[in-house]
Amino acid sequence: MEVIRIKQVDAFTRTPFSGNPAAVVVDADFLDSKTMQKIAMEMNLSETAFVLEPTHPEADLRIRWFTPTQEVDLCGHATIAAFHVLAEEGRFGLEVGEPQTFILETKSGNLIVDVEWRHQHPYIKFAIPVPKFFPYPGEIKLLCAALGIAEVELSQKVKPMITENGYCFVPITHFDSLKTIEPNRAILAQLDTLYDLKGFSVVTMDTGDKDIDWHLRFFAPGLGVFEDPVTGSANGPMAAYLYLNGLVDTTKNYFEFRAEQGHFVNRTGHVDVILKSDEAGIAEIQICGEAISIMEANLYPDSGKAKKF
Repeated sequence: MEVIRIKQVDAFTRTPFSGNPAAVVVDADFLDSKTMQKIAMEMNLSETAFVLEPTHPEADLRIRWFTPTQEVDLCGHATIAAFHVLAEEGRFGLEVGEPQTFILETKSGNLIVDVEWRHQHPYIKFAIPVPKFFPYPGEIKLLCAALGIAEVELSQKVKPMITENGYCFVPITHFDSLKTIEPNRAILAQLDTLYDLKGFSVVTMDTGDKDIDWHLRFFAPGLGVFEDPVTGSANGPMAAYLYLNGLVDTTKNYFEFRAEQGHFVNRTGHVDVILKSDEAGIAEIQICGEAISIMEANLYPDSGKAKKF
């Protein structure tokens, strides 16, 4: 009987039952896309990561990410989760205390992943494609209605913007406004149809904590995830959003940010983001974080063919 070993990992945290849970299948080469999607649907987490042999000659390994409804090009927390499992199991020569760098093949291109160690615990850093931002193309009133916020709650310093991969960043002034968000699924779907918007990141720099640079909530019903607890692929571009809008000292060429997410769904996690710039602008963005394994299981996809007990 075919057996698929799965680990469930809480990412962007060291505390069980917090952060963002992801499923990880380490030995996934024998699985086809249809089966991967079925497994992701069965796990019913925001993401399931499948680790495979690379097809690109320069890459060390490959990862594919699936939500319960579709494959996506990039996922931050499931990447953290996957490399946490690889480090935990000593795959690819990973040893405690020995930093290592990998070239990861993904649908977003080859990404650089660094596995470091903090107190003998893996700390993963990986570079994401530098996002391109554009002004929000639609009516602000409709956007506010989609998110269940009032226009007066929007930041007066910067405007909503979208990325080329369909993420919409909506800045608000006060932390308390995040608590009262009541997104309207129908209007969010309408905005997705109109402007191909897959995710909505509502963010504020009013954190009340000098060690936290921003707090956000991320909604992606178009990807099969109504609200994601902690989203690396949204927090990484947030650093670029601040840089491009002049909300940081652009005379510097190195920035470290710390973001908090998940507070309102009782799964608080933290994402560290590093931004490096040069004369041409943003040179690199890294998403960084830790994780903890909380469950391991075997999946039997052909169990229906087995004899009855």
